[in-house]
Amino acid sequence: MHGSSTGTARRWTTFADDRAAPFVHCSHSLVIGAAWSWRLLLVGVTVYAAVRVLVLLSLVVIPLVAALLLAALLRPVAQLLQRRLTGPLSALATLLLATVVLGSLGYLIGLRFTRELPSLIGQLVGTVRRLRAVLSAGGPGRLQLDQIEGSVINWLQRNRSQAGDYLTTGAGYLLEFATLTVLTLFITFFLLYDGERIWCWLLTPLPARQSHRVDLAGRAAWGTITGYVRGTAVIAAIHGVVIGFVVYLLGVPLALPLGVLVFIGSFIPFIGALVAGGLAVLVTFGTHGWLAALILFGVLIAESQLEVHLLQPVIVGRYVRLHPLSIGLSFAVGTVRAGIVGAIVAVPTAAVIHQAWPAIRGQDRDHRTRQKDQGVR
Repeated sequence: MHGSSTGTARRWTTFADDRAAPFVHCSHSLVIGAAWSWRLLLVGVTVYAAVRVLVLLSLVVIPLVAALLLAALLRPVAQLLQRRLTGPLSALATLLLATVVLGSLGYLIGLRFTRELPSLIGQLVGTVRRLRAVLSAGGPGRLQLDQIEGSVINWLQRNRSQAGDYLTTGAGYLLEFATLTVLTLFITFFLLYDGERIWCWLLTPLPARQSHRVDLAGRAAWGTITGYVRGTAVIAAIHGVVIGFVVYLLGVPLALPLGVLVFIGSFIPFIGALVAGGLAVLVTFGTHGWLAALILFGVLIAESQLEVHLLQPVIVGRYVRLHPLSIGLSFAVGTVRAGIVGAIVAVPTAAVIHQAWPAIRGQDRDHRTRQKDQGVR
C-alpha cells in the first residue's frame, strides 16, 4: 500500500515536471527579454537625455563641432606657417587668412547678387510669360495660367525693390550667427595652437590602461575627421568650379554666387549638391530657356554620378569606411533631429564612432596582435 502510494506520487511529480517544463523555458526567455528590454530602455533614455542636453547647449555644441571640422581643414596651413612663425602666431595668421578669404568672397557675392538681381527678376518675368504663351496655345487651362502668371509676376515685381533689404534684415539671426562665428574662431585658434596639449590634459584623469585606449580612439577619430573634411572639401571645390564654369559659359548671370552655393551645398551628403545645382538649373531656365537648362542639368547629373562612383570611393571612402546603408541612415537621423547641421555632421560622426569604438574596447590592439602572430607563423 505504501509502495503504491509512493509510485503514484512519483508519477504525479514526473507528470507535473513534464507539464511545467515549457513554462520554465518560457519564463527563462521572458527573463532574458526583460533583462535586455530594461537595458535598451535605459540606453534609449540616456541617449535621448544627452540629445536634449546638446540641443539646450546648441550655442556651445555647434561652435565646438564647427571648430573641430575647421581645424581639421586648416591644420595643413597652420603647419606650413609654423615653419616661419611661432605656434600662437601661426594659428592666428591661419584664422586671419581664412577670415579674410571667406569675408571677401562673401562681400563680392553679396555685391554681385544685389547688382544682378533686378535684371534677373526681369528675365524671369519674361520667361514666365513665354512659358504661359506656350502652355496656353491649346486653349484649356488659360484661366489657371493667367492666375499663376499674375501671382508669380506680382510677387517678383513687389519684391524687386526689397531685394537689397533682405540682406540687412534679421538682426536677431545676425547676432546669433556672429556669436557662433566668434566662438567657433576662438575654439579653432586653441585647437590649431595647442590641440595636442588639450588632448593630453583631457586624458589626465583616466587610469593608464583606459587612457591608452581613449588616446588610440581619439587619434583614430581625428584621422577620420581630417580625411573626411579634406576629401569633402576637394569634392565640393570640383562641383563648385564645374557648375560655376558651365553657368558662366552659358552666359547666365550670378555665375560666381551659384558656383559658391554649389560648393557650400556639396558639404551636405547626397542632396546638397543636387539641391544647390537645381537652383542653378532653375535660374538658367528662367534666363536662357529650356536648352541651356537641359545642358546644365545634364552636367549636374553627370557630376553626381562621377561623385558616387569615383570621387567618393577614391577620396573619402578610405577614411569613412561605412556601408552605404549606414551612411544613408546616419544622414536621415541627423537631418530629422538637427536639420542642416545634423545633415552635415551625421556621416562624420558615424564614421568616427565606427573607427573609435574598436579602440575603446581594446579590439584594435587584439587585431594587431593577431595579425602579428599570423605573420610570424
